[in-house]
Amino acid sequence: MQVQLKPTEKLEDLQCDGLQLIQSSAEYRFTTDAVLLANFCKDMTGKRCVDLCAGSGVISLLLARKKHPASVVGVEIQPQLADMMLRSVQYNGLQDVVSVVNADLKDYGESNKNCADVVVCNPPYRKAGSGERQLAQNIALCRHEIAATLNDVVRCASMLLNNRGSFYLVHQSNRLAEITVSCARNNLAVKEILPVCPKPDKQPNVVLVRAVKGGGADCILHSPMYVCDEKGNYTPQAKAWYGLPNN
Repeated sequence: MQVQLKPTEKLEDLQCDGLQLIQSSAEYRFTTDAVLLANFCKDMTGKRCVDLCAGSGVISLLLARKKHPASVVGVEIQPQLADMMLRSVQYNGLQDVVSVVNADLKDYGESNKNCADVVVCNPPYRKAGSGERQLAQNIALCRHEIAATLNDVVRCASMLLNNRGSFYLVHQSNRLAEITVSCARNNLAVKEILPVCPKPDKQPNVVLVRAVKGGGADCILHSPMYVCDEKGNYTPQAKAWYGLPNN
């Protein structure tokens, strides 16, 4: 299928069975953290998934192709990003699986309770008031908690999920305590934590978290994932998750 690209846009290869994603030099571009999150998720065969803070749609597309959900709804507050995502979905022929909603996640959660088996989110990492004034508004909304706080995201996920549904989140490691507290307040039990380190001699800078609505108290703390080895080369696991050849 042909796609109409705007002057600032181009197609980017996601290294996953030919998936192409529209990206714009004028908008926030996805990071490898989104790819990590999509790969951290378990198989979703037959399940209904909601992707919060969906941006231009990288996670929704990867989940649709790799995790086999019955449906994925990408929820994005910025209309221009939602439009990019919709066109990417159409270009990749995924209209039967992936749909796009241009909405504030807080409103979406209130009006769609208990609609999902899985919720995923790669949210803004930085709190409001930490430098966003130096950025264009569209970029600041993606990086800073202007439209939604971490607790807003967790609360929305809990509202959307059926009982025993899973919530997958990627975030900065220094906010892990806040994540666990927010999950507990919203009836989500943290069940798995995967720390991600840039190299073996570096501390984790990112954590991947799975929480379960109404789950028990047991939690698995996985051994760290290393993105690069001591020489700065991608590790086999990172290559597999990023879709790079393992040679």
